[in-house]
Amino acid sequence: MAGSSSFFLSLGGHGRCLRWSYHRQERENVPVMTRSSTRRTTIGLLFAVLLLLAYRGSGVNRLEGRILDGKTGQPVAATLLLSDGEGRPVEVDGKHSHVQYLGKRRCYVDGAFVLNNRPSRLAIEVRRGLETLPLQTEADLTRHGSEPLMLRLRRWIDMREQGYVSGDTHVHFLSQAESHLQMRAEDLNVLNLLVSDFTNDREKFTGKLDPVSTPGHAVFVGQESRDWQNGHVLLLGISRIVEPFEPFGGIFQGRNEPNLVMAKILKEARRQGGVTTWAHFCNLPGAESPIDIAFGLVDAVDLITYDDPTQLPSHWGPWINSGMSQAEFTVMRSMDLYYQYLNSGFQLPIAAGTDKMGDYIPVGSNRLYARPVGKPDYSGWLAGLKVGNGFVTNGPVLTFEVEGHTSGDVVAFTETRRVTARATARSILPFQSLEIVVNGETAAIRNTTSSQRPADGLYTLEVEGTFDLNRSSWIAARVAENPASKNRILPRGLTVFAHTNPVYFLQNGTEVRELSSVRYLQKYVKGTIHWLNTKARFRNSAEREEALRLAHQARLFYSELERLK
Repeated sequence: MAGSSSFFLSLGGHGRCLRWSYHRQERENVPVMTRSSTRRTTIGLLFAVLLLLAYRGSGVNRLEGRILDGKTGQPVAATLLLSDGEGRPVEVDGKHSHVQYLGKRRCYVDGAFVLNNRPSRLAIEVRRGLETLPLQTEADLTRHGSEPLMLRLRRWIDMREQGYVSGDTHVHFLSQAESHLQMRAEDLNVLNLLVSDFTNDREKFTGKLDPVSTPGHAVFVGQESRDWQNGHVLLLGISRIVEPFEPFGGIFQGRNEPNLVMAKILKEARRQGGVTTWAHFCNLPGAESPIDIAFGLVDAVDLITYDDPTQLPSHWGPWINSGMSQAEFTVMRSMDLYYQYLNSGFQLPIAAGTDKMGDYIPVGSNRLYARPVGKPDYSGWLAGLKVGNGFVTNGPVLTFEVEGHTSGDVVAFTETRRVTARATARSILPFQSLEIVVNGETAAIRNTTSSQRPADGLYTLEVEGTFDLNRSSWIAARVAENPASKNRILPRGLTVFAHTNPVYFLQNGTEVRELSSVRYLQKYVKGTIHWLNTKARFRNSAEREEALRLAHQARLFYSELERLK
């Protein structure tokens, strides 16, 4: 433009410009600029410089972070915990779901995060499930430029490469998209999202693998059916909702709701080709469980879910309402109750879930590692669950073999057989002991000698035992803290726990048969019959009669087991 000049200041390379212009008079017309025009020019230039500095300052203040797999260099989802140099929490930008774990609130991020107001120092903790070493580090951001902060995670084991698929049987309330992100961040392969009477989310159910699923991360919406006294069951891999499915206003089904015959529900799930587990066996074993297990309607019991399996269950209904004293029918912790079934000849697998209903527990923090039968996908994991060829854990990864046989194997022998069993437990969480168990009794044990975190970050124990089998027996390995242990670092006050499915050694083809266990289960059914006759409330008399008929049949079944001994 004639008679003027312009200045253009580029700010940060984003195409943003500031234009400053003023009229330039010809020297011959205006020999000297006026004082007011000089002042305006100076102020304008100063303003432009300040804008430039502010913009460049905001760019320097921004921090981008990347979370990468240390082997492949690819971005991975994880949980992230940040704090500044004073220990104050630092929240990443954007909307994120959170979880409480190991006493700290963590943020789910999908491989990357941004801070627009970064502190001078940053303390960082990244976790990703059980197979990756936690990353704890600090960054001096006064010496860090504008390049992204790279956080590389290192796997200490890859259970997929070892032939296992990990899964959580029991998740509530999450959307399918949230489920997929959180399971990837926890390095979980299978997530069973459950609709139920109390979650009022029937619309999630489709009867097939959810479209959000990707290779290695399968989400399937199944169903939980619940009765306060009879028990809760999970219906996995079903194609249709099993009725009755009647949402109600409360959070939990109350004692005044009509009781359900769980056997009918389990049979219908089976007709659809579904897989059934007894939900949170650790805290609500239910009055009907010995009946449905006797009839083979339960594919597995969820040994870890809500309560600690080394502690007494929180729901004592089957014992309180049995009509018997505690001296006659003593309440058992769920681990020991599970052993009663194994000692009575049931080859009953175990599974695990979180019963996640909020941000106070991560998905997959209790999980089943199963060797898939067929393809390493959702169906293969379900098939592995049914045959009982893996282990459950909330931390330790177990290896276990007896004379070359592993969990789920059935081995025949005659007379007496000497066997050697070996187990190894490795964990990013501290634990106290590793045991080999025969028919519920400790046959070999190894305890830790130090509470210090190992240099490689892995707590490791190995144990071996040689013993003679003179009767049919089951053998398993476990990490189970002393019931008096104060090492309750996990959500809901759980101790660090892991348990393999058994290897079964059957002498002359006969099932394991410990009379004390068979008689205990007889009392269990006797107590259920007493409750059915005195306090149960069914919708109609036909359902009550059906419940009683099944209970009496189960009692005859256990009587026959005792006779066969």
